[in-house]
Amino acid sequence: MFNLSNQEKITIILLFVLIIIGVGIVLNKNINREDNFMVNRTSDIIESNPAMQIEIPPLIIHIAGAVKNPGVYQLKPTDRIVDVVKIAGGAGEEANLDLINLAALLKDGQKIIIPYKTYSETGEEINANTYSYTASADSSSTDSTSAKININNANAAMLQTLSGIGPVLSERIIEYRNQNGLFGVIDDIKDVSGIGEKKFEGIKDLICVQ
Repeated sequence: MFNLSNQEKITIILLFVLIIIGVGIVLNKNINREDNFMVNRTSDIIESNPAMQIEIPPLIIHIAGAVKNPGVYQLKPTDRIVDVVKIAGGAGEEANLDLINLAALLKDGQKIIIPYKTYSETGEEINANTYSYTASADSSSTDSTSAKININNANAAMLQTLSGIGPVLSERIIEYRNQNGLFGVIDDIKDVSGIGEKKFEGIKDLICVQ
Protein backbone atom coordinates (compact mmCIF):
# COMPACT_ATOMS: atom_id res chain seq x y z
CA MET A 1 0.00 0.00 0.00
CA PHE A 2 2.80 2.34 0.89
CA ASN A 3 5.92 2.24 -1.17
CA LEU A 4 8.52 3.07 1.50
CA SER A 5 12.20 3.09 1.04
CA ASN A 6 14.44 1.09 3.31
CA GLN A 7 15.58 4.26 5.06
CA GLU A 8 12.00 5.26 5.82
CA LYS A 9 11.23 1.79 7.18
CA ILE A 10 14.24 1.96 9.52
CA THR A 11 13.17 5.41 10.72
CA ILE A 12 9.64 4.19 11.51
CA ILE A 13 11.00 1.16 13.43
CA LEU A 14 13.32 3.40 15.48
CA LEU A 15 10.40 5.68 16.31
CA PHE A 16 8.36 2.70 17.56
CA VAL A 17 11.30 1.52 19.68
CA LEU A 18 11.73 4.98 21.21
CA ILE A 19 7.99 5.19 21.97
CA ILE A 20 8.05 1.78 23.71
CA ILE A 21 11.12 2.78 25.78
CA GLY A 22 9.49 6.07 26.74
CA VAL A 23 6.29 4.34 27.88
CA GLY A 24 8.34 1.86 29.94
CA ILE A 25 10.23 4.65 31.70
CA VAL A 26 7.01 6.47 32.58
CA LEU A 27 5.38 3.31 33.94
CA ASN A 28 8.46 2.45 36.00
CA LYS A 29 8.50 5.92 37.59
CA ASN A 30 4.83 5.62 38.49
CA ILE A 31 5.36 2.20 40.11
CA ASN A 32 8.33 3.48 42.17
CA ARG A 33 6.34 6.54 43.19
CA GLU A 34 3.49 4.31 44.41
CA ASP A 35 5.88 2.01 46.33
CA ASN A 36 7.54 4.96 48.04
CA PHE A 37 4.14 6.38 48.90
CA MET A 38 3.08 3.11 50.53
CA VAL A 39 6.32 2.84 52.56
CA ASN A 40 6.15 6.44 53.72
CA ARG A 41 2.45 6.11 54.48
CA THR A 42 3.07 2.99 56.61
CA SER A 43 5.86 4.76 58.53
CA ASP A 44 3.64 7.77 59.14
CA ILE A 45 0.85 5.54 60.48
CA ILE A 46 3.21 3.71 62.89
CA GLU A 47 4.81 6.94 64.11
CA SER A 48 1.44 8.59 64.65
CA ASN A 49 0.07 5.57 66.51
CA PRO A 50 2.32 4.61 69.47
CA ALA A 51 0.17 1.55 70.13
CA MET A 52 1.52 -0.02 66.93
CA GLN A 53 5.14 0.42 67.98
CA ILE A 54 6.90 -2.59 69.52
CA GLU A 55 8.09 -1.60 72.97
CA ILE A 56 10.26 -3.77 75.22
CA PRO A 57 9.38 -3.11 78.86
CA PRO A 58 12.22 -2.06 81.18
CA LEU A 59 13.54 -4.20 84.00
CA ILE A 60 12.91 -3.23 87.62
CA ILE A 61 15.90 -4.26 89.74
CA HIS A 62 16.55 -4.03 93.48
CA ILE A 63 20.22 -3.67 94.38
CA ALA A 64 21.45 -3.80 97.96
CA GLY A 65 24.59 -4.51 99.92
CA ALA A 66 27.95 -2.85 99.35
CA VAL A 67 26.92 -0.10 96.91
CA LYS A 68 26.81 3.64 97.56
CA ASN A 69 23.13 4.14 96.72
CA PRO A 70 21.15 0.93 97.21
CA GLY A 71 17.57 0.94 96.01
CA VAL A 72 15.21 0.05 93.18
CA TYR A 73 16.21 1.07 89.66
CA GLN A 74 14.85 0.80 86.13
CA LEU A 75 17.20 -0.66 83.52
CA LYS A 76 17.22 -1.82 79.92
CA PRO A 77 16.70 -5.53 79.12
CA THR A 78 20.24 -5.65 77.70
CA ASP A 79 21.88 -4.29 80.85
CA ARG A 80 24.00 -6.43 83.16
CA ILE A 81 24.88 -6.44 86.85
CA VAL A 82 27.80 -4.10 86.23
CA ASP A 83 25.33 -1.52 84.89
CA VAL A 84 23.20 -1.74 88.03
CA VAL A 85 26.28 -1.17 90.19
CA LYS A 86 27.14 1.94 88.18
CA ILE A 87 23.61 3.34 88.44
CA ALA A 88 23.67 2.72 92.19
CA GLY A 89 26.68 5.01 92.54
CA GLY A 90 29.32 2.33 92.22
CA ALA A 91 30.63 -0.22 94.68
CA GLY A 92 31.54 0.77 98.21
CA GLU A 93 35.04 0.53 99.62
CA GLU A 94 34.17 -2.70 101.45
CA ALA A 95 32.58 -4.39 98.43
CA ASN A 96 33.97 -7.74 97.38
CA LEU A 97 33.27 -7.75 93.66
CA ASP A 98 35.29 -10.93 93.15
CA LEU A 99 32.37 -12.88 94.59
CA ILE A 100 29.79 -11.76 92.04
CA ASN A 101 29.51 -12.14 88.28
CA LEU A 102 29.31 -8.55 87.05
CA ALA A 103 28.72 -9.72 83.47
CA ALA A 104 25.52 -11.62 84.33
CA LEU A 105 22.31 -10.59 82.57
CA LEU A 106 19.41 -9.20 84.58
CA LYS A 107 15.89 -10.51 85.20
CA ASP A 108 12.88 -8.37 85.96
CA GLY A 109 12.18 -8.24 89.68
CA GLN A 110 15.64 -9.50 90.56
CA LYS A 111 17.29 -8.55 93.84
CA ILE A 112 21.06 -8.21 93.65
CA ILE A 113 23.14 -8.09 96.81
CA ILE A 114 26.71 -6.89 96.40
CA PRO A 115 28.69 -8.77 99.06
CA TYR A 116 30.88 -7.07 101.64
CA LYS A 117 34.38 -8.19 102.45
CA THR A 118 34.35 -10.51 105.44
CA TYR A 119 37.04 -10.79 108.08
CA SER A 120 38.01 -13.35 110.67
CA GLU A 121 38.41 -12.44 114.34
CA THR A 122 42.12 -11.83 113.69
CA GLY A 123 41.27 -9.26 111.01
CA GLU A 124 42.21 -11.51 108.11
CA GLU A 125 40.00 -11.16 105.06
CA ILE A 126 37.95 -14.25 104.24
CA ASN A 127 37.15 -15.05 100.62
CA ALA A 128 35.44 -17.87 98.79
CA ASN A 129 38.52 -20.06 98.88
CA THR A 130 39.42 -19.50 102.53
CA TYR A 131 37.85 -20.93 105.64
CA SER A 132 39.04 -19.39 108.86
CA TYR A 133 38.99 -21.22 112.17
CA THR A 134 39.97 -19.30 115.28
CA ALA A 135 40.60 -21.19 118.51
CA SER A 136 40.39 -19.70 121.97
CA ALA A 137 43.56 -17.93 123.08
CA ASP A 138 43.47 -19.96 126.31
CA SER A 139 44.76 -23.38 125.36
CA SER A 140 43.17 -24.86 128.47
CA SER A 141 39.75 -23.73 127.34
CA THR A 142 37.53 -26.28 125.62
CA ASP A 143 35.38 -23.56 124.08
CA SER A 144 36.49 -22.80 120.55
CA THR A 145 34.76 -20.57 118.08
CA SER A 146 34.72 -20.44 114.30
CA ALA A 147 33.76 -17.64 111.96
CA LYS A 148 30.26 -17.99 110.60
CA ILE A 149 30.10 -19.32 107.08
CA ASN A 150 28.92 -16.77 104.56
CA ILE A 151 26.48 -18.70 102.39
CA ASN A 152 26.84 -16.04 99.68
CA ASN A 153 30.49 -16.81 99.00
CA ALA A 154 31.34 -20.13 100.63
CA ASN A 155 32.61 -22.86 98.36
CA ALA A 156 31.41 -26.47 98.47
CA ALA A 157 34.04 -27.58 100.99
CA MET A 158 33.11 -24.79 103.39
CA LEU A 159 29.39 -25.51 103.09
CA GLN A 160 29.95 -29.18 103.84
CA THR A 161 31.33 -28.31 107.27
CA LEU A 162 27.75 -27.42 108.24
CA SER A 163 25.65 -30.06 109.96
CA GLY A 164 23.57 -32.03 107.48
CA ILE A 165 25.07 -30.37 104.38
CA GLY A 166 26.77 -32.92 102.16
CA PRO A 167 28.14 -32.76 98.61
CA VAL A 168 24.67 -32.80 96.99
CA LEU A 169 23.19 -29.99 99.11
CA SER A 170 26.34 -27.88 98.91
CA GLU A 171 26.16 -28.02 95.10
CA ARG A 172 22.46 -27.15 95.21
CA ILE A 173 23.22 -24.09 97.35
CA ILE A 174 25.89 -22.90 94.93
CA GLU A 175 23.66 -23.60 91.90
CA TYR A 176 20.75 -21.72 93.50
CA ARG A 177 23.06 -18.79 94.28
CA ASN A 178 24.33 -18.66 90.68
CA GLN A 179 20.83 -18.78 89.17
CA ASN A 180 18.93 -16.53 91.59
CA GLY A 181 21.55 -14.18 92.97
CA LEU A 182 22.88 -13.91 96.49
CA PHE A 183 20.83 -14.71 99.58
CA GLY A 184 19.26 -11.63 101.18
CA VAL A 185 18.81 -13.19 104.63
CA ILE A 186 19.86 -16.54 106.04
CA ASP A 187 16.24 -17.78 105.93
CA ASP A 188 16.42 -17.67 102.12
CA ILE A 189 18.55 -20.81 102.18
CA LYS A 190 15.31 -22.72 102.90
CA ASP A 191 14.38 -22.02 99.26
CA VAL A 192 17.08 -24.51 98.26
CA SER A 193 15.60 -27.91 97.55
CA GLY A 194 16.37 -30.29 100.40
CA ILE A 195 16.79 -27.69 103.14
CA GLY A 196 13.70 -27.66 105.29
CA GLU A 197 12.89 -26.05 108.59
CA LYS A 198 14.53 -28.79 110.66
CA LYS A 199 17.81 -28.66 108.76
CA PHE A 200 17.76 -24.86 108.85
CA GLU A 201 17.37 -24.89 112.64
CA GLY A 202 20.57 -26.91 112.83
CA ILE A 203 22.67 -24.45 110.83
CA LYS A 204 21.07 -21.02 111.33
CA ASP A 205 23.50 -20.04 114.12
CA LEU A 206 26.49 -21.01 111.97
CA ILE A 207 25.74 -19.06 108.80
CA CYS A 208 25.54 -15.45 107.66
CA VAL A 209 24.94 -13.55 104.41
CA GLN A 210 27.59 -10.83 104.77
